[in-house]
Amino acid sequence: MNRLRRILLIALCCSPLLPCAAASADDRSVLLVAAEGMMDPRFRQTVVLVTRHGRNRATVGVIINRALDVGLDQVFPGLTPAAQHRLHYGGPVAPGQIVFMLRGEAAPAASITLAERLFLSSDGDSLRALLGAPTPASRLRVFNGFASWAPDQLEAEIDRGDWYLLPVDADVLFSDPLDELWPRLWRLATQIRVRAPAGMPPLAQR
Repeated sequence: MNRLRRILLIALCCSPLLPCAAASADDRSVLLVAAEGMMDPRFRQTVVLVTRHGRNRATVGVIINRALDVGLDQVFPGLTPAAQHRLHYGGPVAPGQIVFMLRGEAAPAASITLAERLFLSSDGDSLRALLGAPTPASRLRVFNGFASWAPDQLEAEIDRGDWYLLPVDADVLFSDPLDELWPRLWRLATQIRVRAPAGMPPLAQR
């Protein structure tokens, strides 16, 4: 636990991996729901919120349904309000890098706009301010690491049948219990098909 805390505190002091310029509100996102036969154990039975941003429209996101047995008061021992929050596994990229998702009116620093009033950031000062406010867990989720895909990689995975696509619903993203989220969305996703939002470059769909 001490090693994890040290890694996370170091990451918060470093430059954010996500871009410093906030993305446009037109950059909409989608939910990826892992297919029942997903072979990659890192993404088995996961729900992933993804978006595209930046000059090369890189695909990045976070796994939203894997809570870790780590309270944020263990990461921020002097910040008592952090005790109401759990750390979540965001994905296999950059372990030790803190990323957080915020539902609110104002975008935090160095954020990507995921949807209306929904943001993703890795800015440590913004996170400390939100935890100290305090911000309720119904509006803030904190992740260790994130997910990303090389150009055309995600399209190939969707074509292969690894993922279903669903529209983003902020209420769903912050819903509990998390262990019920994948089966619920998997049942929904197998019944409907959606198009990628207008502001997002097209993803291949099954």
